[in-house]
Amino acid sequence: MLNFFINNDALTLRELQTHFSISRVTITKNIREINDYLDGVAKININQSKFYLVIKDYSAIAKLQTNFLKQDLDFNDPAKRQATILKELLKNINGYVIVDDLADALVVSRGTINKDLRALKTALAFYDVKIETKTNRGMHLKADSDYKYAVITRNLVGKYYELEATWDSPTDVKLTNLIQQLDFNTDTVMAIKRNIAVIKWLRKYEIQIDARVPHYHQLLSDDATASLRELITEMISSSLSPGEWDFISYPFNIKKLNADDDELVKLALTDVDHLMQVVFPIIKQKFDVNLDFKRLLMELRYHLLFLINRAIFGVKTEGFISVDMLNKYPVSTELAQLSLSSIAQKLNVKIRTQEVGYLTVYFQMELEEYMSAPVIHRVALVKPISNSMKKFITEQLKELLNDDLQIDIFNSESDLEKSPEKYLLIFSNSFLTGNVLIQHAPIIRLNSVFNQGTLRERLQISLVDEAVKRGLCKFDVTHFTGKSTYTAGVKQLINQEIDCGQLTHEFLTDWAKREELSSSIFGDGVALPHVIDKSGLNRILVTVGLFEKPVVFDNQKVNVVFLVAIPNKLDAELSRILSQVYDLIRSIAANSNIFNNLKNYDDNRGLIQLMEAI
Repeated sequence: MLNFFINNDALTLRELQTHFSISRVTITKNIREINDYLDGVAKININQSKFYLVIKDYSAIAKLQTNFLKQDLDFNDPAKRQATILKELLKNINGYVIVDDLADALVVSRGTINKDLRALKTALAFYDVKIETKTNRGMHLKADSDYKYAVITRNLVGKYYELEATWDSPTDVKLTNLIQQLDFNTDTVMAIKRNIAVIKWLRKYEIQIDARVPHYHQLLSDDATASLRELITEMISSSLSPGEWDFISYPFNIKKLNADDDELVKLALTDVDHLMQVVFPIIKQKFDVNLDFKRLLMELRYHLLFLINRAIFGVKTEGFISVDMLNKYPVSTELAQLSLSSIAQKLNVKIRTQEVGYLTVYFQMELEEYMSAPVIHRVALVKPISNSMKKFITEQLKELLNDDLQIDIFNSESDLEKSPEKYLLIFSNSFLTGNVLIQHAPIIRLNSVFNQGTLRERLQISLVDEAVKRGLCKFDVTHFTGKSTYTAGVKQLINQEIDCGQLTHEFLTDWAKREELSSSIFGDGVALPHVIDKSGLNRILVTVGLFEKPVVFDNQKVNVVFLVAIPNKLDAELSRILSQVYDLIRSIAANSNIFNNLKNYDDNRGLIQLMEAI
């Protein structure tokens, strides 16, 4: 949690609950303990429901980040025990380790060791490293590539042990200078030194990475790194193998450096291009969005190059986009997840979930470019209305819509009645009669124009209502009866839509898989499960489920479920409507009056009823 505060600006309680999946009480307790621990160094403050870190001593924080996980914890800590077990398995890579010996060494029971081994096997599975057992002999580690021993040593053992790497002060100064000639960044210097320590430690136990690491790209020439490699060779008392240099030097190759060799970069980007020429058709087959993939690749290629290098060595990145933010961009997130899963499969690497956020940003930028084709919305003004008021309304709506606007002015209600056009909104201070409300659009009083928040909410409702009337969006509301759970409620919504031919049974299976990947809890009592719909129907489906009493899922309360089915074939118009649907859902979550209108929703009256009393 402390690292999360160090790497983020002000955080809301909901963001903390979503990220850590823990209760409000636990978060408060953790923050209190962190403040006690940081006494005199830094403090987590709160201002208007947002928590933020105030640092008083930056050098102390930097030292703490490096060392606080390596303090001498006792073996009552399961994570420390598991790191110790892994350390013993690595030290005996060519032999076997016996469970009883581990229990004696750690002064715990055999049952405790077996429990730790189960947890350790799960952690190692991410790296494709196994703990194999042979009867009457014991356990040993097995990896398909030797470099993975270095990765798990750095990520899992190095978290708690210094690995006994030492060299004299003059050597350290020279090493630092040579690294900084290539990259002056302090984190890079520390990472290279840590990797040297890992290689030295592994060699003590006869573990050497001989072969080059597959799919990994070196971006620095041999000439540029010759002096550094020569010094490291002296430090470890023998020449470096190609695989060892790949591991030691990877911090240079996960970002753009001035020292990069142009030819090596060009070759690496060519490999990325060839990979994505295979991946993009796979994505389009699963989710048919007509993006300019050629242009997207030009934007993405450097990012993908560094992403692949990070993935190969299990490098963690900060998830700078929260789950809440990802929920705002469902299509882009889906495209990012499909891309990462395809890349991982093609290269046989594991890619961390934090990478989704970065890739989502690129897809969202391209998607917004794709949706930028002009759309003309018609708005009616019924006199009496001044030219200055017309200008003001036009400017307000253009700012909110980001689309072209056609404003028609009518001298009277009867003139409006004669118009064959459909209007998004009608502005008037008169009480219009007849069927104008039904035939044309919602009536907006002129004083609403001065409240941009209210105007935005009315506009969001009108946009989705317009899509519903055109058959491009379907909106249904269900009240759950009796004692229901989140999972049972969503299944009920899906089955209802299957029964009326809106969804297929495959959608239910896809939703279950999606829930395993990431949380659908949007916050503020709202759940937002969204799944790709393969029914072939050309519309956005929104089916709402309201609980009689809040239910708890993922340690959070849920009052309402917005289940969104996104067509497998998504054109620019449907993409725009989907964005409008998500804007409306956020307004419903934030405005209690709109939410109360939703709770009293009448299927015969349509979405316009959500505007009442807002």
